[in-house]
Amino acid sequence: MLSRRLFSTSAALLKQSPLSKKIPQPTKEIPDVPAFLNRIGHNTAEYAEAFPTWDALFSSSSKEMKAAGIDVKPRRYILEQVENFRKAAFIENDPKAVFESVAEIKLHPKKNGGERNLNKYLAQKKVLQRIELAKTQKQHRKAQRATELKYKQLDKLHFQANQTL
Repeated sequence: MLSRRLFSTSAALLKQSPLSKKIPQPTKEIPDVPAFLNRIGHNTAEYAEAFPTWDALFSSSSKEMKAAGIDVKPRRYILEQVENFRKAAFIENDPKAVFESVAEIKLHPKKNGGERNLNKYLAQKKVLQRIELAKTQKQHRKAQRATELKYKQLDKLHFQANQTL
């Protein structure tokens, strides 16, 4: 028995918004493609030859960028920054906001080895803590035995001193 899909994808949902088809004008701070790519960072400036004109940058699709030899992460990053610039240019109409909308997104350092490796990291941390605790306990027992040995020697000397009197 074949099951029916409980959802559908309509062509209207897959279409791009009218805003994404518009191409904004370059600004004083960002006059051309290399300046844009330098501004967004993440070594995207090396892909400047893939976009001969400003219009090519803003009209390129992911498939076209892939054909031009741009890897997945930089391709997605460039598309995200292009969309940020487009939204700021057409919605906010503020040159300062347009310039600030295109900025390098800093990557944050991973905490505890990252989300996927959290359990592994915590397990390794527990193991290291147990090893450190075992070393500390061993040193403590060693020091305690040395102290007990000194007390036994002193008791022996005291006992010998008492017998000779």
